[in-house]
Amino acid sequence: MNINKLSFLLVAVLLIFGSCADDDLSPIVTFDSAGKGAYPRLIEEGDKLINLFDIDGSSYTYTVEFVDEQQGSLVSEYVLDLDYNGTGAKEFKRWPASAFSTNGGGYQQAPSITITANEAIAAAGLTADDVNPGDEFTFRGRVILQDGSEFTSSNSSATVRGAAFRGHFDFTLGAGCPSFLAGSYNYTTTALWCGADDVSGSVDFVDVGGGSYEFSDASFGGYGACYNCCAATGLTFIDVCEEVSFTSFVNQYGDTFTMSSEVDGEDWIITWENDYGEAGVTTVNFPGGVPFTVN
Repeated sequence: MNINKLSFLLVAVLLIFGSCADDDLSPIVTFDSAGKGAYPRLIEEGDKLINLFDIDGSSYTYTVEFVDEQQGSLVSEYVLDLDYNGTGAKEFKRWPASAFSTNGGGYQQAPSITITANEAIAAAGLTADDVNPGDEFTFRGRVILQDGSEFTSSNSSATVRGAAFRGHFDFTLGAGCPSFLAGSYNYTTTALWCGADDVSGSVDFVDVGGGSYEFSDASFGGYGACYNCCAATGLTFIDVCEEVSFTSFVNQYGDTFTMSSEVDGEDWIITWENDYGEAGVTTVNFPGGVPFTVN
């Protein structure tokens, strides 16, 4: 079977707009009975971060091709709407079919699209000073066919939007700052609950995404010194534009930690205790100075 026809046959089955059941409750949807749709398929993309340390230099670039029963030839327009922090979508930009080109796979392809942070902020009616960490600029795509029918994420299947078909209707540019704290840091822990001597070692800050990190050992050598075993895992902190706060306080044994900290020159001093009675004071060293403040 021709690969392009096979590809669209699968898409047509997945893009079902309305009920697929007939009066006889037939369990099978065929190409002829399925609704014929269209979607933008992602080819490549860049980072989606609006870097609050460099708004002027922040942008998101991506490329899509259009999939319909004629390899995108039925598409008349591609439209993006912008929704800032859930306040409601309004039109951001549109591209007519005259701006498309035929790519090497025979599909109609939109020109490479770049959305700058300044464009997104202005379109939301804001200035750069109005944007805060965690703000979300959500773009919602619409594919409009020559017959006037319109396809969005709301009337296409989850499969089309998934990794296999790479449907790229909606995407979000989040406001934040890059974080580079992953790595190993030397520490010294004192005042251990079991009366053990001070213990020194290194702890890893493990990047778990979005500026969040997990301590490789949140007892900072305490379990080793007092129990001759293991590490305390599951405790995390987040770096939001060089301000750090703790975000998860329960270890793998279900013990809940209370943690407070301060910065003193090259040292991050963490005072910790849990509801099992385990406690200590840990000084984590950052040669050259701690690159954040604490909340």
